[in-house]
Amino acid sequence: MKRHLSIFMAFVIVLTLVLSAPMAAFAATATQDDISSYLNDLGSFMQFIKENYAGDVTYDQMEQGAIQGILSSLDKYSTYFTKDEMNSFMESTSGTFTGVGLEVEERGQDIVVVSTIKGSPAYKAGIQSGYIVESVDGKDVKGMDIADVTNLIKGDKGTTVTIDFLANGKTLEYKLVRDVISINPVTYKIINGVGYISISEFNGNTYENVSKALDYMDQNGINKLVIDLRDNPGGYLQEAVDVAGYFVPAGPVVTVAMNGGNETYYSYLKNPKYKIAVLINGNTASAAEILSGAIQDTKAGILVGENSYGKGTVQKMYTFSDGSGMKLTIAKYLLPSGRSINGVGLKPDVEVKDSRVFLPQLIYTDDVKKGDTGYNVELLQSYLSLLGYYKGEPNGYFGNDTYDALISFQKYAGIPATGVMDRGTVDALSYFYGLTLQNDAQLDKAIELLNQQ
Repeated sequence: MKRHLSIFMAFVIVLTLVLSAPMAAFAATATQDDISSYLNDLGSFMQFIKENYAGDVTYDQMEQGAIQGILSSLDKYSTYFTKDEMNSFMESTSGTFTGVGLEVEERGQDIVVVSTIKGSPAYKAGIQSGYIVESVDGKDVKGMDIADVTNLIKGDKGTTVTIDFLANGKTLEYKLVRDVISINPVTYKIINGVGYISISEFNGNTYENVSKALDYMDQNGINKLVIDLRDNPGGYLQEAVDVAGYFVPAGPVVTVAMNGGNETYYSYLKNPKYKIAVLINGNTASAAEILSGAIQDTKAGILVGENSYGKGTVQKMYTFSDGSGMKLTIAKYLLPSGRSINGVGLKPDVEVKDSRVFLPQLIYTDDVKKGDTGYNVELLQSYLSLLGYYKGEPNGYFGNDTYDALISFQKYAGIPATGVMDRGTVDALSYFYGLTLQNDAQLDKAIELLNQQ
């Protein structure tokens, strides 16, 4: 793969040399034939644009645009990243970053804390969901893009950041020391004698945490597992292959077909010990499909749910000297049976529609009452509608119909029937919403099938 990088970097170097070389000026009256000849030399073409474009443009802009254009002509997964985008992408896939452990969302003009990562500086400081970020190191963030705010919060390990939050009408100041934060994409539990392991992505911490989950299952004598890969967008190929080594019998897991030849990754598991059902849906993609497909092809388990996404290609990241970079499709992959699922996806062995309804997290920032409008009102109406109290279409206006529906819910929940969405009401709505997510037809079917074996 170093060969691919050197070729591309050579192109960039040549392009830079061409742009820096002296060139003759091109007249604005150039003929169509002249322009066609310029296209044979990208540097000359940029020179032509520079001297004839009726606006301001730099060679850096055109060089970036050229790279973006080349990549966009390939496939939808090959793309260019600016330096900041590159850093964010690498952090998101690695599962490790340096910061304070805040998970935030942009809601209207506010940056609102959704949760804190367990064990992080923000978690230890007691920062709560619903806190609104007001300033970072004295810089007012009102109306700022969420990416810019998170970049202000991030920094080197051991450095201090001061964040002011608006909470319950008061400004609270926190001085937090940044630390290395690890994202654990694995959760697990035992349901009616069946182990349940959810993998949200294949980042750099996945294999390690699946190992811990399986240790827990072994300690409790569990040999039937549901592996939940619904909404898993993929991630690192090697992490998926390593995890497959716990479930897929000895033999090929996946073959990566590159221009320079094929490379096959293997499992060396001699005695599989788990009965497995894997949950998939339309958002199960890439590395998650590799694991699912290997389990299905080797008959190590069954797939339950809905057809998967169908991403049968592999991408690699390349970093340029200025910190920007690209994600380039370098290969297609084949499952153990030799099949490609690109654009087709995996068909589950047992098809079951998802019975769950997902809504954005309801977060308390301030009381919501009659006459209010906006996002929080619409979200309140959506929750009340799901729970059977609000009959209209959510419209973001807190009128009499919303008031009456909220009163009815509060009475049912056994909390003060004030007709106001206060913190206690948010907690109650969140609790009853959580109960609806437990009505999971796909999970129930997977457990039923395992218990029949």
